[in-house]
Amino acid sequence: MMKRWITAAVLAFSLVFSPAAISFASDFYKGFAEDLHRKQDVEEDKKETYQRIFIKMEAKELGIATEGKDSEQIAKEVAETKIKRSAKKLGIKTEGKDIKELAKEVHHAEVKKKAEELGIDQNLKDPQMLAEDVYQEMLRQKAKELGVETEERDLRGLKQAVLKAIVKKEAKELDIDIKGKDPQKLQEEIHDKKLYQTAKELELNTDHKSNSQLFDEIITEHAEEAREKRLFPFEKRDGDFFWNHHVKRRPNP
Repeated sequence: MMKRWITAAVLAFSLVFSPAAISFASDFYKGFAEDLHRKQDVEEDKKETYQRIFIKMEAKELGIATEGKDSEQIAKEVAETKIKRSAKKLGIKTEGKDIKELAKEVHHAEVKKKAEELGIDQNLKDPQMLAEDVYQEMLRQKAKELGVETEERDLRGLKQAVLKAIVKKEAKELDIDIKGKDPQKLQEEIHDKKLYQTAKELELNTDHKSNSQLFDEIITEHAEEAREKRLFPFEKRDGDFFWNHHVKRRPNP
């Protein structure tokens, strides 16, 4: 794709220097720009479609009506419902509380619960400090579980090493050769392997279909079945609390 673009660009550039070709070059650039924007618009439309499908299914599971609501409104209601449900499980009162403040309260309660499980001293620690301690301990435990060396590694380095180990472990479980491949390449192969596993489980015809076409078919036509069976990309991931509640909230060290 890049080679074709460069060739076309060089051709157009040379044509610009011919007076008779100025009009042609102008049309070329205009057409190229319009085509590029169309492709970008298609990709954005697909992304919005996928997001809406995901969020509507989640809303359905939570008993939230979606008729006549845009994706932003549905996502907001899903988030608020989840926060309130978590609060109820943790024994936190929700009446009259701002949703953002309630979310902070729920998160802190979850961190405190995890700290207790890990045997972390909570005395004189504010919510941020306690979350840091919980994050670090969970990271060290994950490293130990994966056989990652923790000595002489700062927190950032340890996190990167753990993430790489997780990717390699998943690749091995899927019988993907990891030799000489970086994490990004392995992630791509993991994605492709899981995609075809889902297609096989759903008994879809994969002949002459690109990965993007297959993914589009799964999401737009078989999402509910795939989610019900917990197939990619709806599978439950290990360590949700660890990554969702700490890695994303934690500032870079």
